[in-house]
Amino acid sequence: MSTLYLNGFRIRFSSDEFAGYVRAMADNKELKPLRNQLKGSWFLHWQEGVCYGMPRSANPGTKFGESKTLRCADHLKLLAARIHDVLPEKFPDYEAFRRRPFTFRGKKGEMVEAIRGKLAGLPQVMNGFKIHPKFELDARLIELRDGVLEVGLFLVVSTNWLITASLDELVAAGVNIQGLYVVRRNPEPEQRRLVGRIRQLSGLQVLLSESFDGTDSICADDVMLEGSRASFSQCLKQLLGNRYESFEKERQFQEAACLTGPALDVMVTRMGGYLAKASPITLCSGLECSVGEQIIIENVDSYKTHLLAPPVDYCFDSARSKRHKYAWQGLDRFGPFSRDTFGKKSPRILVVFPDSVQGAVERFLRYFRDGVNLEQGNSAFSGGFAKTFGLVNPEFVFCRVPWLAKPAGKPSQVYRKAVEDFLSAGGSFDAAIVVVLNEHEKLPDVDNPYLHSKAVLLMAGIPVQDVRVSTISQAEMNLQYSLQNIAVALYAKLNGIPWTVDHDLSIADELVIGVGTCELLESRFVEKQRFIGITTVFRGDGNYLLSNLSSECGYQDYPAVLEKSTVQILEEIKRRNGWQKGDTVRVVVHSFKPLKNVEVGQIMRKCVESVGNEQNIEFAFLTVTQDHSFLILDKEQRGIAVRNKHGAFKATYVPMRGLISQLGSFTRLLCTNGPELIKRETSPLPAPLLVHIHPESTYRSLSSLTEQVLKFTSLSWRSTLPAKLPVTIYYSDLIAGLLSRLKHVPDWSPAMLNVKLRASKWFL
Repeated sequence: MSTLYLNGFRIRFSSDEFAGYVRAMADNKELKPLRNQLKGSWFLHWQEGVCYGMPRSANPGTKFGESKTLRCADHLKLLAARIHDVLPEKFPDYEAFRRRPFTFRGKKGEMVEAIRGKLAGLPQVMNGFKIHPKFELDARLIELRDGVLEVGLFLVVSTNWLITASLDELVAAGVNIQGLYVVRRNPEPEQRRLVGRIRQLSGLQVLLSESFDGTDSICADDVMLEGSRASFSQCLKQLLGNRYESFEKERQFQEAACLTGPALDVMVTRMGGYLAKASPITLCSGLECSVGEQIIIENVDSYKTHLLAPPVDYCFDSARSKRHKYAWQGLDRFGPFSRDTFGKKSPRILVVFPDSVQGAVERFLRYFRDGVNLEQGNSAFSGGFAKTFGLVNPEFVFCRVPWLAKPAGKPSQVYRKAVEDFLSAGGSFDAAIVVVLNEHEKLPDVDNPYLHSKAVLLMAGIPVQDVRVSTISQAEMNLQYSLQNIAVALYAKLNGIPWTVDHDLSIADELVIGVGTCELLESRFVEKQRFIGITTVFRGDGNYLLSNLSSECGYQDYPAVLEKSTVQILEEIKRRNGWQKGDTVRVVVHSFKPLKNVEVGQIMRKCVESVGNEQNIEFAFLTVTQDHSFLILDKEQRGIAVRNKHGAFKATYVPMRGLISQLGSFTRLLCTNGPELIKRETSPLPAPLLVHIHPESTYRSLSSLTEQVLKFTSLSWRSTLPAKLPVTIYYSDLIAGLLSRLKHVPDWSPAMLNVKLRASKWFL
């Protein structure tokens, strides 16, 4: 791993200086109208109160600003923006989806056509389904060594999905298009592409149930279905029936030809060759740029641009003496971290299930409680839930949903009534397991029996674990691994701590706070304006302390509500941990920047300062995101042979888990999904996390903070494997996802989540 490769190219400029034009502009709101006025003559870019101009020709027809000689090294953001502006001119045969970054659809390698060549007899209407490679060229500033700032041009490869078949063709082929979204086939410049949601097709008109501007219908010939994965799935499941899974398998192989490590390497090489031939690229009179070699990450002399963090050990006692490399093996050997302090040794667990599958449920519960012992040995769940987690006679209480008698009403109503009737009869429960039929699991949220059951139980203060009949009916060899994940999640929902990690605490108290948000969006056609702030709090060693949901609020009020709820949490932790005058406390905040115009770092700084006046508080604000343009290839990683598939390899060119690479003075790339975690040979090259520290942080050890992010990916108790994201962000995502779904359940209230369930991992 001495040399690594980024998915981009170095940009070199023909001169150290160029003639630019500047005008003071305090507010960037003036920029758009000025651009519209001068767009034929000038490229404009606003930065820190100054509008910069670069003429599009040697003699622009309109004057702008004051001429100045500008150094390239001092204005790399301006030059990167100008590169975005001129790139489409180098690809005249490709229509741009976006200009910044320049994004376009590939003309070769259409995937559905290739699949049709392998699966004979597919419906003719599938000629109107297309999946093309999509390319994005993004000019970004990087600093692989301190003080060496440069521009790189990065290639991002993904897929673009299209459904060009006419609506009447789809209906004639038996597709129910009700509820899907339509887009304009040929939108005008500046015209919104998304039109509305289909109520029904009536002759030549599409009647809409939702739309922008109150439009209730549009000509069917003017629109087509939105080319989303959801639209593809709904249409193709109806068109293909039991052949849909075969289609999906072939689609994954077609995508692998674009998205795996070796495929991306080929794409980067080809794009680099094309861009080199297209160079030089004129930026303005007297200044050109050239696209050079692929960017290499390497350690030169004593400077370490990249390093490999130590492996994360799972810990099963407070002294950190009971350790293991793997989570479940450690649990099996040592028991859970909180074994001696766990307060629910004999938990009472309600099991909600349709009576038509009682036999399968009883088999599942026997294996879950007592373990799976395979005839050939080497069972992965031999101890069962009770023995592994140190429980004594856990009780499973049956709540049968009367499904065998084919009751009237929707599944959600039948489940809900069964649960409400059972709870009203009395009795307390520490947790619940809800079993749903396979055909019910994918029902819309408003009709989903699991969500309705979960809502009723959560409002009663009972955390819920769901499981499908297809899962509990697996053969023992596969079931044992599902049982591991269910056991870990259920124990965590009972407020148990399965494990922590080997994070050394060097100060009196350290808190790691995840800040997220749930956007309560009722429709894609109304302004996004209702939010709930989500805060999760952990000790520095990974112990989960609590979560908090703010009250609902509008966009304008969100910063104040987030600040208030965070202050309340810090004050509670201060009381709980007994912070004393003069104590040193470190607060680390992980955020994924939930709203564009809300500066989370500034809010959190105010929160820390308001709570810790008597303490010596160090704080660090990190943005942790997957939304970026950077990939790392390790060409020394030749892949792992796939079991039972001769000649097949997975994880080729995938960097090691724990690889940390400098991208800027305040920015690191962190690989969390190493070769051993890649499941299939068709899996795309995993993207690293981008970890950025806020410049106002008072604790700035970015390497150790990035290692801490890595360790927090091993703290997910949703399964025995590490998550791609740290739990500070991942748990907020899970909470937001469930809240956005539960809002469709009548009479749902999240109040209990801030009371009895604050310390429960109810969202796993």
